Amino acid sequence: MKTVNMIAAFVNKYLIYIMILLMILAYFMPQPFLWIPPRITNLLSIIMFCMGMTLNIDAFKMVVIQPKAFIIGVLFQFTISPLVAYGLAQVFGLSSGLIIGFVLLGSVSGGTASNVMTFIGKGDVALTVSMTTVSTLLATIVTPFLTYVLAGKYTEISFVDMLLSVLQMVLVPIILGVIVHRVIHKYIDQWLQTFVLISSVSILLIVAGTVAKNGAVIVQSGLIVIVLVLIHNLIGYGAGYGLSRMLGVSAKQAKSIMFQLGMKNTGLAISLANAHFATIAAAVTPAAVGMVIHQITGPILANLVSKKEGK
Repeated sequence: MKTVNMIAAFVNKYLIYIMILLMILAYFMPQPFLWIPPRITNLLSIIMFCMGMTLNIDAFKMVVIQPKAFIIGVLFQFTISPLVAYGLAQVFGLSSGLIIGFVLLGSVSGGTASNVMTFIGKGDVALTVSMTTVSTLLATIVTPFLTYVLAGKYTEISFVDMLLSVLQMVLVPIILGVIVHRVIHKYIDQWLQTFVLISSVSILLIVAGTVAKNGAVIVQSGLIVIVLVLIHNLIGYGAGYGLSRMLGVSAKQAKSIMFQLGMKNTGLAISLANAHFATIAAAVTPAAVGMVIHQITGPILANLVSKKEGK
């Protein structure tokens, strides 16, 4: 167990650097990583299960302790983010496939990586953990609904089928994790780092597999897609922080909302694109590009804002 904890500590400390290295390797030598893409849905479920294993009442305490910041953060994720994604795709006249992809990218919840970036950026970690937990649960219904409403006219979308997919990939594994947590709660502390390690490795595999499969598509998709995904990402950061501050949220809380809004659950978006829009190759591109961009801009921004404590 001591060895596992040491490995987990190393991986978490250098996660971003390992991720960037894997992205480079997967792009230039994709073959060893091509076994991963068909299993991305399973890997996402593993991450959600591990998330459930670590959940306790503290994950929801900010709903009561800091309701204003919490509500603003969750509301922004499912309003500003999808509308900006849809608007950018429309204004720049992207193809229907790319519009679907941008809607997916904007409609998913904040990713677990936002928790790490909030910690590095000296934001309110408890708040971002609460927002990640609740928004992930809400995404089981909200993400299929937003996709159906915003992208339904571009292709046939079954709200029920997508809802069932998200329930299977997200909600069921989280519930199972919570149940197992309850059963082995006496031993959970000694196993906690193992679950964190499994989750981190799963994230790394999803990133590597996505780049291996879609690296060429990302490059060939054109500069416009990369630029628009970056703009969406930066607007998320800017709106998350700026609007939160305007609404009276503290600087520390605003950092949490900023990362939640900027760093999306691209793994879920990629899984949904592969599951429901497999015949529309472009649908996975925005999320694939986003997965790479978020892992680059997130650490840069986190290190920049860490120098400004804020109150």
